[in-house]
Amino acid sequence: MMQSVENKLLCRQSLLLLLGEMSDEQLDNILQLTTILSFEAGEYLFQQGEKGDSFYIVLSGRFRAMQHNEDGIFILGDISTGEPIGEFSLFTNEPHSASVVALRKSLILKLADADYLKLVQQFPSFANTITKFVIDRMRRNVHQTKMDAAPKNIAVVNLQPNHDVSAYTEAIEAELQRMGFGISIYNYASHGDKDYQLTFDEMEKQAGLNFLVCDIDNQEWARQCIAYCDLVIVATDFYADSHLYDIEKVLHLYTDNVMNKKIYLLLLHNEHAALPVHTNRWFHGRKADLHLHMRKQHAADTRRFCRIVTHQAIGLVLGGGGARGFAHVGAAMALMEQGVEFDFIGGTSAGAVYGAGLSFFDFDFEKIDAMCRLAADSKLTSNDLTLPIVSLMSGKKIRKFLDTMFGDAHLEDLWVNTYCVSANFSNASLKVHEKGLTKLQVAASMAIPGVFPPVIINKHLHIDGGVIDNLPVEAMYKKPVRHIIAVSLSSEETPMVDLHEVPSSWELFWNKLTNTTGYHLPGISSILVNSITINSRHRMESSKPNVSVFLELDLREFKFLDWNNWQQLISKGYSQTKQKLDETKQELQFWKQN
Repeated sequence: MMQSVENKLLCRQSLLLLLGEMSDEQLDNILQLTTILSFEAGEYLFQQGEKGDSFYIVLSGRFRAMQHNEDGIFILGDISTGEPIGEFSLFTNEPHSASVVALRKSLILKLADADYLKLVQQFPSFANTITKFVIDRMRRNVHQTKMDAAPKNIAVVNLQPNHDVSAYTEAIEAELQRMGFGISIYNYASHGDKDYQLTFDEMEKQAGLNFLVCDIDNQEWARQCIAYCDLVIVATDFYADSHLYDIEKVLHLYTDNVMNKKIYLLLLHNEHAALPVHTNRWFHGRKADLHLHMRKQHAADTRRFCRIVTHQAIGLVLGGGGARGFAHVGAAMALMEQGVEFDFIGGTSAGAVYGAGLSFFDFDFEKIDAMCRLAADSKLTSNDLTLPIVSLMSGKKIRKFLDTMFGDAHLEDLWVNTYCVSANFSNASLKVHEKGLTKLQVAASMAIPGVFPPVIINKHLHIDGGVIDNLPVEAMYKKPVRHIIAVSLSSEETPMVDLHEVPSSWELFWNKLTNTTGYHLPGISSILVNSITINSRHRMESSKPNVSVFLELDLREFKFLDWNNWQQLISKGYSQTKQKLDETKQELQFWKQN
């Protein structure tokens, strides 16, 4: 048992996260029950399948949980200071379901099973805290999402040393401090002449974020920083040449990433930059987990970057619903009025159109309103009938509208990371679109089978994403988000019918001509749309407990193809969202907490 003042301080800091405030006597009692162990990078705490007989708490450093299966190794996520390890085996008395390895030099607190009960007796709240961790991890594992802890040590690689980035870095530092994060900067000039391990040990004692600045002239320092960091940010002038730079090659950033560390590509733009073009040129030869656009002296971009790197990001997910999708615009307006900013946007079908539109127009609601007017005036589903071999409608109006709206912009060009989903008809799977021509990917997401023809992408047929997932929340779980806001559009009501069988087509046609008998049956489009989304409704219901805000807008009075009432739909989306946000308990209004 190590009882140095330094290690007692580490214990106190970590245990405070789990147990709350405690006296020195209580801390000493805990230390009597526990053992502090040290691990070097690459050392395993335990292997998958081994019997668990202890419970652990990370004091410093970082560990990774990995699961082996027939498809290879699946990384469950990273575990950082103050988080528990081994809690599943503690409760189930079963072998460990995953292997856990140290990513860098780390210290942990080990507590034997028998001593866990003694600790719970002394700190009853400890059991509740651990149970919450178990439930949260089980929930995320169900959705196959990683449980990464937020990065503490961030390596920064600036591809153009002569490019002045001070305006960006100063804005980032100020925003992180406003958010309550302490900032420490480490570069070769200030720490290169010191023992690297002592420097890294010093970092572990820092309560805030550590930025490790790498440069090509000090390669060993840069290598050590990359080895020790939790996240790599590759920053570049967006307008520079996109070839691989010497520092990327020397550090083998994209080839020797054996610890699978996250790499974010930060694309720096001028202050009043137009929408980016050809962003994908920066992806050639690089394996980045995420790319971020950031404009100089643009406060919203700076805030977005800071939320993402600290895992405080907000994701907006918009469901499908035909013309009722106009309500998404009103919902977004109400959310932003409350101070909500979006860092990731996802959608299906109509949600894909308006989600991509929000990002494409950079949340300029005057332009978005014009987009809605164009959609309504275009009457996208009128006078577009075709020979019904593949579909009832040709889809020409939809394609023309999307081309007018998005032009040749790609999803990766949009200011906010945006995705949409479709159903890959060729291999019967859900496809998440994050790159490629926006108009093509969105068209695929809204290709209602039977109504519009499938969309071909890379020789695969794609149809409306609502066939599988009409509210694509699961794809958002894979982003570094803390809060997800999901907006669902209610289906139109289909009342019971006082009929024994459906009348013939001729009877229905005659009824429509003479307006004599009201059969009150849904039209073919409504039947097709509601039929394809039946499968995804259960999926939507299961996602409700796993989002921060679930907004189910009541739009049953509007028809699926009710384009003429677009302004009323926007108004309904706005008023209902505003009302629900106002009714949210104050402690759950996360958008007002920072």
